[in-house]
Amino acid sequence: MAIGLTALLMAAAGVSGSQPTGHHIVDPREVIALEAGTWDAVIVAEPRVAGDKPAMASGVQVNEVRSGGLWMLNRMSVNGGAYEGTGIWGYDPKTGRYPGVWVDNGTGAIRMDDGDWDAATHTMTWTSRIELSDGRVIRMRATSTFAGKSRTYRSFVITDKGDRPLSTVIFTKRADPVR
Repeated sequence: MAIGLTALLMAAAGVSGSQPTGHHIVDPREVIALEAGTWDAVIVAEPRVAGDKPAMASGVQVNEVRSGGLWMLNRMSVNGGAYEGTGIWGYDPKTGRYPGVWVDNGTGAIRMDDGDWDAATHTMTWTSRIELSDGRVIRMRATSTFAGKSRTYRSFVITDKGDRPLSTVIFTKRADPVR
């Protein structure tokens, strides 16, 4: 069911399932700049109980390049502010990776992210860990694939039995305002 919904959302957003081709972006400033701007989001959250239907929502993410082009500030709002999240991520020249943090009003915890850019597929793969107030640690993996004016974000919780899908977000970039 979720795969069908994802395919439907991708078709509606004009996103193909094929991998991006052409220019391989390797400069960290170019990688970070891919996410700049205002993006409308269609969100499909996988059900927590087997047999339930996925939850649908919409939102807006506003992303601003900061600090000489090496850092990105993300602000996400879903359903008019029922869920809000803020993140910052950028490039670490010492490690060649993309560290970040995310906070939101849904978990009450700081998520520490570590990103790896695949220039051939225009995909950032994030691994994360969240320490909950009861001491449990949740490990996550997410991918963000860029294809022109759209971006597909998929998140998973990592378990001993493998990755369990959490959500798919199809982002569509708004046109830049005329100046």
